[in-house]
Amino acid sequence: MDVSICIVSWNTKDLLRKCIQSIIDKTFKLEYEIVVVDNDSKDGSFDMVKELYPYCRIIQSGRNVGFAKANNIAAAHASGKYILYLNPDTEMLSNAIYGMHKYMEKNDDYGAVGCKILNTDGTIQYTCARSFPNPYKQFCELSGINRIFPNIPAFSSIEMHYWDHKESRDIDCISGACMMVRKEVVDALNGFDENIFMYAEDVDLCYRIKKKGWKIYYLADEIIMHHEGASTKKATNKYFSTLQLRDSSVYFLAKHYGAAKARHYKAAVFVGSAIRLLTIPVYLLIKNKTGRKAEFRLSEYIVKYTALMKWSISLFR
Repeated sequence: MDVSICIVSWNTKDLLRKCIQSIIDKTFKLEYEIVVVDNDSKDGSFDMVKELYPYCRIIQSGRNVGFAKANNIAAAHASGKYILYLNPDTEMLSNAIYGMHKYMEKNDDYGAVGCKILNTDGTIQYTCARSFPNPYKQFCELSGINRIFPNIPAFSSIEMHYWDHKESRDIDCISGACMMVRKEVVDALNGFDENIFMYAEDVDLCYRIKKKGWKIYYLADEIIMHHEGASTKKATNKYFSTLQLRDSSVYFLAKHYGAAKARHYKAAVFVGSAIRLLTIPVYLLIKNKTGRKAEFRLSEYIVKYTALMKWSISLFR
């Protein structure tokens, strides 16, 4: 078996169907299997896969165990030389799986490879190839400095907007939405860190891959689409994804760089959010965004960045 495609789904029935169908329609010239772990969906995802795609292996986790642990469950049932971690809200736009597989077969010193990922509107999802997080980059993102100086690397967020992501290159981190990893590497590292419920598990895995001496490659010639946040939009807490991402980043920094670095990250979130709260009204005035629509947007931003400030001082959970 060349590639085991591991998909974790939580209440994404329609998108999961499109994802699997796109794999079938776009993938050729290699042998692959699809392993789906259903994280206790209530929308009929399990029955849909059993009925429409009986050749897929589908496993019920019994409860929502999180993205990292569910992927580890899927990988434990995989028989391929390579494991492709793939989100259920993605669609193949090219024979991307074969392209990534071909690259790995020709480059033995690479432990993982990712491809270009597009948003639903066709724009590049810059998280498909990014740098590792740190307090300074988080400050640049939340304060908006990266938007004021988008072409200056020194003021960039982890997403590296100064680079158009149109050429292939070695990279620190690729997106867990579509990440192909050698099975031997997955086994050696025991897969994803299950202490991370979701978000940053891909960052952590990439960091450990590189720490072991493997390289990571971003392959811009192969493309998929990612309808980002399909599962998290169903969460009860409106800012679940925003806060969960920071929780996971703090864990990652504390794990690999120490508690002090994690505290610095929280401080960066506090200061960056405070700056954003102070400057958003001015920004709206400058842009002449008046009326009910602008007021609603301002209100949303205030709630969001206030939540981040509270999170940074451990008052919001």
